[in-house]
Amino acid sequence: MKPILRKVDTGHNYSFSVREDILPYLYNHWHYHPEVELTLIKKGTGIRLVGDSVEQFENNDLILLGANLPHYWRSDAIYFKELQDMHIEAIAVHFKEDCWGKDFLEMPEFVPLKKLLQDAKKGMRITGKTKQQLLPLMEDMLHAKDAKRVITLLDMLHIIAASKDVKYLSSAGFTKSYDHANTERINEIYNFTFNNFQQEISIKSIAAAVNLSPNSFCRYFKTRTLKTYWQFLLEVRIGYACKLLIADKLSVAGICYECGFNNLSNFNRHFKNMMGMTPLQYSKTYLHHR
Repeated sequence: MKPILRKVDTGHNYSFSVREDILPYLYNHWHYHPEVELTLIKKGTGIRLVGDSVEQFENNDLILLGANLPHYWRSDAIYFKELQDMHIEAIAVHFKEDCWGKDFLEMPEFVPLKKLLQDAKKGMRITGKTKQQLLPLMEDMLHAKDAKRVITLLDMLHIIAASKDVKYLSSAGFTKSYDHANTERINEIYNFTFNNFQQEISIKSIAAAVNLSPNSFCRYFKTRTLKTYWQFLLEVRIGYACKLLIADKLSVAGICYECGFNNLSNFNRHFKNMMGMTPLQYSKTYLHHR
C-alpha cells in the first residue's frame, strides 16, 4: 500500500497538535504528513524506520521528523502478546512549518530555526544533555495553554537548533529522490520482514508475498529505498541483535540464531562490518558504560 497521508487534528482553537498516547503497542503504516513531528517514546521498545534508516527505539527515544518524511513505528513482538504490564507511552507534537504565519521564519532571528526545519527532513534523533533538557518540556506541552504552548514549542526547537546532540537518520540521497506516489508494496514488504526476520527469508519468498517476480522485486525495493533487500534485512537483524546483547540474557551463539542467522562466523562478520566491533565487544562496551 502507499505511504498514507495522515491528517493530524490540531484540536479546537490551537494552531498545532499535542497529544499523549497510551497504547498496547505501536503498529502503524509507512506514512507521512505535511506536519513536522516531535515524538517522545516515554515507554516502549521496537523498531523505527525513518526514510532509509532502520533502528531500534527504546524508552525516552526523542525524534524530530521533518515535513513529508516517510516513517514507521512498530513495537517488539512481545507487545502483541497482550501481557498486562506491556504497553507504549508516547507524547507527539505535530505542527506545520508556517503555523506561526507565512513570514515568521523569514525574520533574521529565526535563521537557525528555519535551517533546523530543513535539516529535520532527514530525521533527527536527539540525545545526551539536550534530550534531558527537553524531556520535562515535552511533559509541559501536554498541559500548556494559550501563548505558553507556542513559547514552549519555540523554546524546544531553539534548544535543538543550537545543539550538537543530534544524529541524522535518513540519508540526503533518500530525501531528494523519494517519490511519495507509486509505493504500493513497501508497507507489505516491511510487515512481512518484521514478522519473519528471525527465520530464513529468500528473495523468492518475499517476492511471492507481494506478488512480484524476484527480479522485479529487487528492482522495486532498490528504487524505493536506495538499498538492496539483503542490506535492509541485515540492518533489521543486527539491530535486533544489539538489543539482545544489551539485555545480556543469551549467549552470542544464542543471539545469532535468535536473529535469523544460521552461522555464527557469518553473524560475527556481518556484525563487525556494521557495528565496528564484535558482538562480544559490543556487549562488554555497553555493560561497562551502563
